[in-house]
Amino acid sequence: MKRDRTRDVRPPSHAAPCRRALHRAVIILSVMVRGAVGADVTSQDFADFAAAIETSDDTKAWSLGQPIYDTLKQKYRSDVGFGAFESRLNAAEFLVGQMQQQLKRAAGIQLFAVADEVFGGNRHRSGPSRLMVAPAKRFYETSVAVFSHPIRITELWNEERAFLTAYYDLKLRLLTAAAAKAGQALAVAEPEFDATHDYTLVLPLLHASERQPINIAVLPQWMKEPEQLRRLSESCLLHYELPFQAMVIARRCAQMEQRAFLEYDFYRSAAERCGGARARIAADCLQKAIGCVPAAQPELVVELKLATVQLWLDSGNYPLAAGEAREIFETYPRSANAGRAIWLHYYALSRNNNTGEILTTIDRSLADERCKSYEPKLMYIKWWALRRQRNQGARVAALEYELLQRHGDNPMIAPILLSRATDLLASQSYDDAYDILGQLAQKFPSTRAATQARRILERLKATRENR
Repeated sequence: MKRDRTRDVRPPSHAAPCRRALHRAVIILSVMVRGAVGADVTSQDFADFAAAIETSDDTKAWSLGQPIYDTLKQKYRSDVGFGAFESRLNAAEFLVGQMQQQLKRAAGIQLFAVADEVFGGNRHRSGPSRLMVAPAKRFYETSVAVFSHPIRITELWNEERAFLTAYYDLKLRLLTAAAAKAGQALAVAEPEFDATHDYTLVLPLLHASERQPINIAVLPQWMKEPEQLRRLSESCLLHYELPFQAMVIARRCAQMEQRAFLEYDFYRSAAERCGGARARIAADCLQKAIGCVPAAQPELVVELKLATVQLWLDSGNYPLAAGEAREIFETYPRSANAGRAIWLHYYALSRNNNTGEILTTIDRSLADERCKSYEPKLMYIKWWALRRQRNQGARVAALEYELLQRHGDNPMIAPILLSRATDLLASQSYDDAYDILGQLAQKFPSTRAATQARRILERLKATRENR
């Protein structure tokens, strides 16, 4: 036998199950390993445990593995790394115990409430009490730090290392199944409870990371079916907001169903499912989709980045929208969509009331050939910014005249006409204001400015009739 002093024993977030390695070690071993492991552990013990793991007989594997683990615990009782390994297992057991306690208590309360209604114990109740259960994500977030550090046991033999890895997976699988069972019990008591899959994922996700995919082997056997995997993937995406892990599970589901799977397609679809309510996670999905785009397709990258800009605009995060748009036209200056990115940059700045930055650079963009088709919109943004500056009356008037001359048929000028009319009203030039408002209402009837113009016109008509 060989002793491996350099590799770590890590929970599933750092090392995959070593069943084949364990079998190879057992085949090599043809003698008792009493001197290396303990007086009561033999190569056959390892072989029997490995066989139970291989056949997914967790009950038998647990009964065989427990005495082996107890022997190793005694052997390495003074090893700091082994102590950390045992503490990690205890932490996992404690966490699942907390989840079980909460879910069982909620199920009991709900069943009692239903029975109370059925048997008339409380005639004033309109229905069961509101379900009070902490989101599974809260258990996950408060425990991340506990499970985030690797464990090192330097004196392990190879077969001991393989055993402990498989034993750890087995323990997690049993605990995860217990959490899932508690969730199912609550779902029976309260059909509106649909977070069983969220609770099932707490432990597996605590042993995963952005670089380490979730270990599906630690899921209960009944949750490894395609339909269950789809729900687990949705939970990773929408409850935990972990798109990478959602993709890993969705890919495994596709493999089971023998259908094609592209990470790019998954992330695009996931971004759409997140929508505006989860703009941050949707943007993360789009960024991951960008990572799947070949270098030879820069326009596809630009398209995804423009979608990200729109996400930030729709969610009201205008500084991020402006920054993302700037990155597009600076990184891809020759893109066919560079002009659109420039306009979106200024539009985001205007929504953020950043008039100073707009007026500092917008003339340069107006002269940019890439922005030719966006000239009316950029001129309007400049006009809007100038009106919010002091002592810019002459520049505003000149820009209004230019806009009306060059883009008089563009609905973009509707607010400008309304603004001119209100200025005339303020100076009591009612007839001139009346004429401009009439032109606005007739020429651009579907704009918001026209709606306001019609309301003002009605008041002006009433005033004229009363003269």
